[in-house]
Amino acid sequence: MNNIKALCFRIFSALYLGALFFLPISALPLSLPSDKASIPQTFSVLSFAAGLLKGKELFQNFPLTILLLCLLLLPAGSVFLIISLFLKKISRKICLIVIFIIISLYLVTSVACMIEFANTIRWFLKLNPLVYFCALSALFCHVGITGFVINFYRTRRSRMNDLIRQTQKSRNSKKKLFVSIRTKVLVTILSTIIVILSAFTFFILRDYHSMITESVSNTGRAQAEQAAAVYDSADGMNDKISKFFDEQRESNKYSNTPYERIDIIITNDSTPYYIENIDSSVKLPDYDVFAYTTGNPGKVPEDEKSISSEKALEYVKRYQNGSYRKEPVYDKVKKTCLYIHPVTFSRKAGQRIKGFSIVRYRTEILMKAYFQTQVFVFTLSAIFLYIVIIITVLLSDFIATPLIYLRANVHESTNQLSSILSGGGKVGYESLAFNDDIKSRDEIGELSVEIKDLVSLIRGVIPYLSNSTLKYADREAASKLSVTKELCFLFTDIRGFTSMCEGRPAKDVVSLLNHYLDLESEIIIKNHGDIDKFVGDEVMAFFAGPRKEYNACKAAMEIRAAMREAQKASLKDGSDYVSMGIGINSGKVTFGSVGSKNRMDFTSIGDAVNLAARLEGVNKAYGSKAIISEAVFEKLNGAFICRELDYITVKGKTEPVRIYEILQKKEDASLKIYDIRDKFESGLNAYRRQNWDKAEASFKECVSLYNDMPSIIFLDRIRHFRKSPPEKNWDGVFNIKIK
Repeated sequence: MNNIKALCFRIFSALYLGALFFLPISALPLSLPSDKASIPQTFSVLSFAAGLLKGKELFQNFPLTILLLCLLLLPAGSVFLIISLFLKKISRKICLIVIFIIISLYLVTSVACMIEFANTIRWFLKLNPLVYFCALSALFCHVGITGFVINFYRTRRSRMNDLIRQTQKSRNSKKKLFVSIRTKVLVTILSTIIVILSAFTFFILRDYHSMITESVSNTGRAQAEQAAAVYDSADGMNDKISKFFDEQRESNKYSNTPYERIDIIITNDSTPYYIENIDSSVKLPDYDVFAYTTGNPGKVPEDEKSISSEKALEYVKRYQNGSYRKEPVYDKVKKTCLYIHPVTFSRKAGQRIKGFSIVRYRTEILMKAYFQTQVFVFTLSAIFLYIVIIITVLLSDFIATPLIYLRANVHESTNQLSSILSGGGKVGYESLAFNDDIKSRDEIGELSVEIKDLVSLIRGVIPYLSNSTLKYADREAASKLSVTKELCFLFTDIRGFTSMCEGRPAKDVVSLLNHYLDLESEIIIKNHGDIDKFVGDEVMAFFAGPRKEYNACKAAMEIRAAMREAQKASLKDGSDYVSMGIGINSGKVTFGSVGSKNRMDFTSIGDAVNLAARLEGVNKAYGSKAIISEAVFEKLNGAFICRELDYITVKGKTEPVRIYEILQKKEDASLKIYDIRDKFESGLNAYRRQNWDKAEASFKECVSLYNDMPSIIFLDRIRHFRKSPPEKNWDGVFNIKIK
């Protein structure tokens, strides 16, 4: 059966290559200007070869001539395929290579002919359908051979196909949306290339169109102005004007963008109209005297031999406002554009309008160079995209193949491990294996080795993962790993994170949260701290050692600095504005393994931890950023500029604590920081003495100079106490009810 298919394929290919030799490959350019019914003259490889034998030089383009000569391989390839039917030594692979090379040459030549000869859209509309048939069939043939080779290369890797089917069944059983890395690479690269090509094509053609339009417009406007100037200087004398039109008619024959004709249309109305005095109220006469033209007067349509008074007024307005210099008058029906200039006689009273000079261009002639550039750019873009698709398919296979092997091997090992942990597998060294059969010398190969090492490590641990061992480890953790330590705790919380996440996809929320948690964690670890846990957008960290309070406050200041940079970036790009609250406290806690026998966690428990968490929440009540307890403040020894913020009791506590806000490191502090601290503490002292006037003056000064939020809070309290004075034995303690 396969032999019959191969035989039929070679016979069909031989006939097809032979037919391409006789069928038309392209057509010569249309002669512009030409009649709308004219058809481009087609030619085939055979007619080209016959012309060469007769000594005719058909094309001036040397590279195109060479390509057409190469297509003499068409009959040679056809003969070769016929011979291959009788010679078993000629394999199918060799036949495919021959067909691929000849078809590629045919496509390149066909595209080159189109770029060389297509000079107007009518060239494509009037082209012989056989040319399209030959080009499209060759393209489909080329795509088919390319796809066959790629698919043949894929099917040879039978093990990979088995692995793909196995993993596909696994994905289908989980009912999850899955996009392969091969598809991702293909879509990503092709999308990028398409966007780049589209942008490149758009900007190139736009700029070239502007350049062509401006260049031709300058020429057309200058010709109209020149014709009007000649008429003015000749003062209507026929001999001088006729001579000018004869010269223009002759020079137009050799122009790259010849105009259709130049006309001068005037009026016999003797009423003097001066351009300077014409406005919308003026009723101009009809200009119905077709005085001069470079064309054949008998072939000029009657409607083009006169200008109505309304049109004349419109042309005068264009001249007056200067718009005639920017763009011509387009006639979309006749597909022409007109460059119009008033014909005047210079008089003492001004420029007396006599008529109009009109330079008429066919749009397809005017934009011939731009059209050919369009064809060239679009064709090259299509060829480039086709090549990129082939390369991307091969590249995606090259990248995806080792990953498919790796994924399948990991999947197999994961199933083995899951079976062991679920009790369905044998617990032993030989129960788990990893097949490292990736030979690529790159990161994927290294990853396969690392996974193999990890599986080997797990294999070594498996014999010790019995239930009795786990229970014994639980008892050991509960009895030996809990100790009392002196630690400093730092709590942070992102302000308004819940409302910020409302309506966002879960993936975006996690990404945003991880970004800020990563930022905080890096700073905490850099300052010799450890992360105890993450609770949503809250971080609990602890510091140990003799400088634990200093390190915690230094980390807090660096976190605030990082937040300020993030806020600046948010203001620029319009992303979410993130603010942070920080609470720090130091004291003795129980540190160790806490939890149930099935799930243990290392953490700290004690009043010091609870107070640090409460202080973080207290920031909301004062509009502050970082609050520390008195225990922390006393250990800083002036290393940070702090201000006493209040004397409070937090929720769940009856004993009041003195709290401070960290303003800045001492060596980095400015006069502004000192001034804020001094003015606020002056107001705070007066506030505690119930000297409301003095306290209010100090807090108002802080607000007016620095927009200080804690000062605003105390101003609200003073207003309250003025109306409802505190008790006589009031000690200044404020009860915070929020967490």
